[in-house]
Amino acid sequence: MTQIEIVEFWANKAKEELVSAQIMLDAGRYLYMGFMCQQSIEKAMKAYFIFLYDEIHPQTHSLNALAKKTKLDEKMQDSQKETLKKLDPLYINTRYEDYKNDVSSLLTAEYCKVLFKETEDLCLWIMELLK
Repeated sequence: MTQIEIVEFWANKAKEELVSAQIMLDAGRYLYMGFMCQQSIEKAMKAYFIFLYDEIHPQTHSLNALAKKTKLDEKMQDSQKETLKKLDPLYINTRYEDYKNDVSSLLTAEYCKVLFKETEDLCLWIMELLK
């Protein structure tokens, strides 16, 4: 695959995860909505990394680490950095049963609506940088 094809692959995956997040939000499956939001931004950042450096993306799920490696953290507004802070723990915490109850209690319908919108905006912002 060419660099352009790989970037498109990851960008499309990021968009698919965002669609999945919307489906989970609509279904009231907030824990999984949060996970899909985290995955959307992770994949968008990996697309951006490949776009910038034309090399394989870092093997990490940490949004903060990806933001540093891509230097997106230097371009982000404070509100976007806050969104990363909200999303970052949703990858690990949704994987372990003992964390699910704690995380689930934070992910209310209203919180998730806001988090989804913030994620969507951040994902679209990263996608614009791929042009």
